[in-house]
Amino acid sequence: MTEEQSRGDCQHRQVRVLIVGLGPAGSACGMGLADSELDVLAIDRAHFPRDKICGDALPLNSQTLIERLGLNDQSPQLQKRSFLAEQGSVRARQYSNRNSHGGWHRNGNGILSGTPCMQTVRRRELDHWLMQRCKDHQLVMQFGWQAERLHWDANEQRWKVSGSIHDPAGQRTGQFAIKAEFVVGCDGAGSMIQRHCHLSQGRPLLALASRCYLGDEAMARSDRGSGEPISRIDYRWPGEATYAWAFAVPGGYNCGVAAMPTPEGGHGLRGKELIKRTRLWIDHLLCQLDGQRPIKRHDATASSQREIRTMAIPVLHPIAQLQPPAGVLLTGDAASLVDPHQGHGIDRAMESGALAAEVLRNGISAGLGPQELTEHFQDRLHTWIEIWRQDWHALALERMDDQALNQALVGLS
Repeated sequence: MTEEQSRGDCQHRQVRVLIVGLGPAGSACGMGLADSELDVLAIDRAHFPRDKICGDALPLNSQTLIERLGLNDQSPQLQKRSFLAEQGSVRARQYSNRNSHGGWHRNGNGILSGTPCMQTVRRRELDHWLMQRCKDHQLVMQFGWQAERLHWDANEQRWKVSGSIHDPAGQRTGQFAIKAEFVVGCDGAGSMIQRHCHLSQGRPLLALASRCYLGDEAMARSDRGSGEPISRIDYRWPGEATYAWAFAVPGGYNCGVAAMPTPEGGHGLRGKELIKRTRLWIDHLLCQLDGQRPIKRHDATASSQREIRTMAIPVLHPIAQLQPPAGVLLTGDAASLVDPHQGHGIDRAMESGALAAEVLRNGISAGLGPQELTEHFQDRLHTWIEIWRQDWHALALERMDDQALNQALVGLS
């Protein structure tokens, strides 16, 4: 059993495995370890439910993973399915001269999916639902525990993670110190675990993105005439790997702009320009109402000023791979596994979190030490990373003009 001892206002614990962060990566790892005989503790600095800036779209792989966990059966009201319209993307440009291809149909200057292929869940609800599944698996969890320091205790041959404890109102109520043989870093884009490992990968590659919620009444009606919601991806800025989105979610639409990086680390778009483009995109969406009630531009701008939030997202490096020290496993955003093409990472977070749990269970059972186990995890993860790096090629295609794109596609064929 987990050893716990309180000394003053500091809680001291010793476990075999410590999971830092309970988003999709930490939840997947926690569920994979909860029914093992290992002493496992998972901590998160937040109290759930909590919001996270996100596009709310579920990539196909994460749709499958979440369906297996029972979301569709247990909580169907949390999700929304919609058709997807694309404009200016490589896929739209490839199909522009065809009426129908691969389940997609021409739709004005773009294309429209033939089925409701887009699935969304607001991150606030998704992360809370995943945490509840961890609770169902009887995973030991602590909330309001913010990890602030990580260092190696050479005398005890264990990692020590320490930090502060906060109540739901944000008031500090104490501190903690946890000793663990293995630490799984699932603590997101600003990962303390990654930072304190002193990894040298050079300047991280960051995507910039914004997010703003609009209600159903503020969004364009479906041009299918059936009342079915339509989500949108629009590459409105030719020659850039920057796109706008509007994804149907329960109760409205998640709208924003994503500026993806170049392999050299630049993205040519600063925060103020991102906000400006987001406001223009929202104005464009509002103007698509049926015209019976004109929308004044300042109304959209005022709403945007209150609701637009921005984020920096660490994407998968085109060459380098993080190599953490023995006993530390990095997953999801903490390992910079985000797709550089469109910025999705929920699928990779869940997959890498589940992989960490599998490697830990099997490796510890087989008597592997921290060094061997960490190397095994890195080898398994590297196989996926080599496949995911192909997304850099997709990103390069989006930046090409039509003539260059056609030449590239001919070369590939």
